[in-house]
Amino acid sequence: MDHRQVTPKGPNRQSRQVIMLDHRPTVLLTRPQAQAERFAQALRDVPVVISPLMRIEQQPLDVDLTGYRGLVFTSENGVLACPVCTLPAYCVGDRTAQAARAAGMRAVSAKGSADDLVRLIVDRAIEGPLLHVRGEHTRGGVVGKLHALGIQVDEVVGYQQIAQPLNQQARELLGGESIVILPLFSPRTARLFVVDVGRIGAHVRVVAISDAVKAALAGSGLSDITVAKAPDAKGMIAAIQGRIDA
Repeated sequence: MDHRQVTPKGPNRQSRQVIMLDHRPTVLLTRPQAQAERFAQALRDVPVVISPLMRIEQQPLDVDLTGYRGLVFTSENGVLACPVCTLPAYCVGDRTAQAARAAGMRAVSAKGSADDLVRLIVDRAIEGPLLHVRGEHTRGGVVGKLHALGIQVDEVVGYQQIAQPLNQQARELLGGESIVILPLFSPRTARLFVVDVGRIGAHVRVVAISDAVKAALAGSGLSDITVAKAPDAKGMIAAIQGRIDA
């Protein structure tokens, strides 16, 4: 925040008025509404605009869990789609594991990426069959990687991620000149943003959760990209805060 001193004219010239100019960047969150609202609460004293590029639609999941030795989740939305059970749940991160425990499952977190989740299952010598409850659009190749390692895993789609355009508030923000910090949490969201916005100004600073997200922005014209040191909420918050404080 800048402090500009202005010397008044007239009889009170000796006094000085300090005008506070707020030049803080605005964070534009494009995650689904519930996740965006929760993430916004974790940001310290910074303006936030929420404009989801996807909405989550759960779909009825009629699956018999009998015979499965555990469940695999790469998103808390997968947990919400799953029938109530007490099976072991192998989760990509802490938030997903927390949701699984709340649903009665015996959850463990890989505390990282899809590769970390695969490593967790392999290191613990988990035997299949397992069931991966996922969205219509998925990333990380968890099932394929586990198959390649000889672990039996089935998969079922439990929810859809429906694309939607940015709202007017987000468009006005991007059309201005103030600095915008844009956290992106998936390659698909990155691609949706580029398609929706088209020409992107130099005032947009991207914080990507992974190198895969950064790669999805190739050719977009976005060059100011920071990749979080850890592919989770804490890593993203730290990276965003670093860009705000820079």
